[in-house]
Amino acid sequence: MRKKLTFKREFWLTVLLGGGLVVLVIALGVSFFRAITDTQIESRKEFLRRQTELAASGIELEIDRFEEESKYILAFLIDDGLDAEDYKAELTALTRRLFNRYPGLIDTLYMNLADSAVYFTMTDRNDFIRQRLKQKIPSHVQQESLLKLSSHDNRFQLTFTLNLVRFTRDFVTHYYLNDGGVKLLSLDNSLQNLNQRARFDHLEFDEESHKAMVQDYSIGVIGIYEVDWKDNERSGEGILVQYPFDYGDLVEHASLLFMIESETITSGVYSTYFLLFIGLILLLTGTVVFFTISLQQNLESQRTLKKNSEEISELFDQQNLLLKELKGFIFFHNYKGEITRVSNEVEQVLGHSKKEFLDAFSGTVFNSDVSKVKDLVIEALGENKSFIDLEYEFRKPSGEVVQLRLFEKLIFDAEGRFNGGLGICTDVTTQYNSQQELIESGKRLQNLIENIPDILFIFDNSGIILDFYIKKQKFISSSPDLKGKSLFEILPEGDVTNVRIAFDKARETGQIQTVDLELEGEDGKQFFEVRYFPLDDQQMMSITKEITSQRIWEQGLVEAMNAADQASRAKSEFLANMSHEIRTPMNGLLGIIDLLEQTDLNEEQREYLEIIQNSGNSLLRIIKDILDYSKIEAGKIDINPMIFSPAEELDKQVDIFYGLAQRKDIKLITNHGPGTSDMMEADAGKINQIILNLVGNAVKFTPKGGEVKVFLELEQISKDLFYLKCEVKDSGIGIAKEAIPKLIDPFYQVESSSSRSFQGTGLGLAIANKIVELMGGELTICSEPGLGSTFSFSVLTKRAEAGKMDIKESSLPARTNWNGMAEEYPIKLLLAEDNELNLQLMTLMLEQLGYEFEVAKNGLEVLELVKAKEYELVLMDVQMPVVNGLEATRRIRQLAEKGKVYVIGLSANVFDEDHKKAEDAGMDDYLNKPIRLAVLAEKLKEYALKVRQLKSN
Repeated sequence: MRKKLTFKREFWLTVLLGGGLVVLVIALGVSFFRAITDTQIESRKEFLRRQTELAASGIELEIDRFEEESKYILAFLIDDGLDAEDYKAELTALTRRLFNRYPGLIDTLYMNLADSAVYFTMTDRNDFIRQRLKQKIPSHVQQESLLKLSSHDNRFQLTFTLNLVRFTRDFVTHYYLNDGGVKLLSLDNSLQNLNQRARFDHLEFDEESHKAMVQDYSIGVIGIYEVDWKDNERSGEGILVQYPFDYGDLVEHASLLFMIESETITSGVYSTYFLLFIGLILLLTGTVVFFTISLQQNLESQRTLKKNSEEISELFDQQNLLLKELKGFIFFHNYKGEITRVSNEVEQVLGHSKKEFLDAFSGTVFNSDVSKVKDLVIEALGENKSFIDLEYEFRKPSGEVVQLRLFEKLIFDAEGRFNGGLGICTDVTTQYNSQQELIESGKRLQNLIENIPDILFIFDNSGIILDFYIKKQKFISSSPDLKGKSLFEILPEGDVTNVRIAFDKARETGQIQTVDLELEGEDGKQFFEVRYFPLDDQQMMSITKEITSQRIWEQGLVEAMNAADQASRAKSEFLANMSHEIRTPMNGLLGIIDLLEQTDLNEEQREYLEIIQNSGNSLLRIIKDILDYSKIEAGKIDINPMIFSPAEELDKQVDIFYGLAQRKDIKLITNHGPGTSDMMEADAGKINQIILNLVGNAVKFTPKGGEVKVFLELEQISKDLFYLKCEVKDSGIGIAKEAIPKLIDPFYQVESSSSRSFQGTGLGLAIANKIVELMGGELTICSEPGLGSTFSFSVLTKRAEAGKMDIKESSLPARTNWNGMAEEYPIKLLLAEDNELNLQLMTLMLEQLGYEFEVAKNGLEVLELVKAKEYELVLMDVQMPVVNGLEATRRIRQLAEKGKVYVIGLSANVFDEDHKKAEDAGMDDYLNKPIRLAVLAEKLKEYALKVRQLKSN
C-alpha cells in the first residue's frame, strides 16, 4: 500500500511539474514576443530616423544646387557677346534644362530683359512654354515661394515661382515606408500631406507629443516620438520622427515628419511568431502527456536504477575526494586485508610495481609496512572507528625517502559486519618539507628575537602595549609588567608629541617612521632610535636601538672632518701663496725674455735667450702641474663643455711638437677616423691638456730617428653620444711591466736616480688620468722595454646641436712683432701696480708696445685718478695696499658714467675661485702672472677695438 501511495504521489508530482513547465514556456514565449516586439520597434525607429535624415538632407542639397544653377541663367544674360538668336534659342534651352533638372519645383520663371519681359512654364503634359509677358511680374504668389535674382546693374531680373510642397512630395516618394506610413511637411506652422495617396484627411496628434514636437522644432533638433494619432473617426498609435531643415534662402524653418503606425510593426511579429509559438506549446503538451504515460510503466525500474545510481555516486564522490590529493593512488581491500584493486599510480608513488603491491598484501611475503597498515585496521575496528589517517616515512627501492599520508574508509554492511575498505595513499613530501621549514623558520625567528640587542614592542592601533621583548634588563623600568599600559604613558613628557605624530603617521601611511629619543639612564644620558611600522591591520610594532656609541662616533667623525677640511684649506692657502710668490719673480723673468725677443740679437744671444725661456717655461709648467693636481685632489676642478672639432684641435696640439720632432729626426704622424672633423661638445681645453701630455712624453722618450703615431676616432654609443678615443704610439725606450701601474701615481718617476736621463715632476700622467676619469673615460697604457709604448684614452662627447656651431677663434696671436702697436690700437691706460719689479716690467712692456700711461700704486690712488680723468682701460693688480684691486673695482662700478671704464685684473693667483672673485667684483677680464708680451698685446688690441666700436655707436 505504501509503495502504491508513493507511486501515485510521484505520478501526480510529475504531471504538476509538466504542467508547470508548459506554463513557464508560455510565459517565456510571451516575454520573448515582447522582446522581439520591442526590438522591432527600436529597429523601426532607427530606420525611420535614417530615412527622414536622408530625405531632409537630400532636399537641402537639391535646393542649394537649384539656387546655384539658377545663377547660371543670370550669368548667361549678363554676357555682352550674346545676339538675338542666343537670347531666343540658347536661353530657352538653358531654361528648359533647369526645369527638367528640378521637376515639380519651378512653376513659372519670369525674366526681365531690360527692353522686354518673358516667362517660362511647364504644363502638366511636360510642354515647355516661352511667352512674352504683357502684365507686371508678380511680387507675391499664393501658396508658392518666390526666388528673385538680378544683375548688379539691375538690367536683368529673374523671378522664380516655386512649389515647395509639390517638389518635396515628389522628392520623398523614393523613400519607402510600409503600408502604415505617412509623410508630412511642417511649413509655416501647418502640416502638408506628402503621401501620393491620401491615407489621412485631417491628422492630429496627442497634446503631449504635439508640445514636444513644437519645442524641438523651435530649437531645431531631431525628435523621435511615440504618438497617439487621430484622423476623423480613426485613431491609433505610431512612431514619428521629426527632422528640422531649411529650403536655403527660400524658407529658413521647415521640418520633415515620417510616421509609421505601431500596428503595422507588431502585425508582422504576430503573423510570423504566433503560429510557431502555438505549435511549440502543442508539441510540449504532447511531450508531457507522452512522458506521463511512459512514467506509469517505467517508474518502478527508475527507482531501482536510482538506488544503484546513488551507491555509484557515493563511490565516485569518495573517489573524487581522494583524487584531490596530488601524487596518490587509490586501493580497495576485502575483510581479509587482501588488495582487490589498486590504481596504476602506485608505481609512481611507492616505486614498486602494481604486482609487487598486490603480492605484499596477499600474505605470501612479509612486509613491515603492510603489517603496520593491517595492525592499524585491526586497532580501528577494535575502537569502532570508521577511518584511518596517518603519515609515515617510506623508503623507495631507489633509496629515496618520502613522506606518505594514508587515508582509508572502513566499509560495513547493514548488519554492521566489516566488509573491507577503500583508501588513498599520497606523497606529501613537499608539504611535509614546507611544514618543517616553517617550523625551522619559527625557531630561527625566535632565536633571532632572543639574541637581538634591540627592544621590541607590539601595540594595538591606539598605542596599548600588547607584548614586548627587552634583552638588556637595565632598560626595564621599575615596573617590569608593561602589558596593558599605553606607550604614551611610559615616555618622558617632552617626547610624547613627536612619538604620537610618528606613531599615527606610520599607521596611516603603512611606512616606517623614525624618532630619536634622548633618555636619562643609570649610566647617564643615552640615545635611542625608535622605528614604528604596522605589523598588520590591527597591530603596530616598534624596534628601539641604542645609538649612544654611534652618536659619540658621529661627533668624533664630524670633528675629524672639520680638522681635515681645515688642513685642506691650509694646504690650498699654502699652495696659493707659494704660487703667488713664485709667479711674481717669474713674471719679471719671462716678461724680460719676451722684451729681449723683440730686440736685435745675434745667433749666440738668441740661443742663450731660448735656453732661459725654455727653463722658465719648464718651471711654469711644474708650478701649473702642482696646482692642477692640488685642485683635482680638492675636487675643485670643473668640466666646461664647448663646441670644437676634435681633428682640428688634435692638429693644433701636435703642431706644437713638430719643431722638437724635426730636431730629433722623429716622424710625427696623425691619423683621423671618420666623423672626427664633425662638431662635438666637450671640455676641449682638458682634452688638449691630455693630448699635450701624452704626445709630449712620446716625443721626449723617443730617440732620434724614431716614430710617433697619433690616432683619433669616434665610437657611437647612442644617437648623439660618442666616445672620443685617442691613441699615442711611440717607438721609444718602453716601460717595464711592473712599473706601468705606478705611472699614474703622483710624483712617480720610472728612473728615480739623480743621474736620470729625463726630467719632470711625475704629475703629468696622474693629472691626465684624473681628468679622463672626470670626463667619463679611461686611460690605458701598454708598453715593453725597447719596443715603445702605447698610451690611449677615451672620453664622453656628444654631437653639437645645429644652433651651437659657433667656435671661438684660436687665442694664439698671429702677429709676431708688436712694436708701434699703440698707433694702430690707441687706448687711454691706467696701470695699478705696487710691486717695483712688476711695475718696472709692465712699464717696459707698455713702452715696447708704444703706449702712454699713468701709474697708481694702491687702490685709493686708482679711485682718485679715475674720478679726475677719463680712462678707457685700467690694468688693475689684485693685491695692493690700502685698498686692494677687487675693492677698488667695486667702488669704480659705483661711479655712474666714470665707472664704465674697462678693468683687467692682474694677479699671480690662478685658482678658479680667484677668477670668480674678480668677475663678481666687476672686472671685465683677468690675466695670470707671469704676463707674456703677446698675451698683453692681444688684450690691449681687443679692448681698443671695443672702445672704438662704442665711440662709433
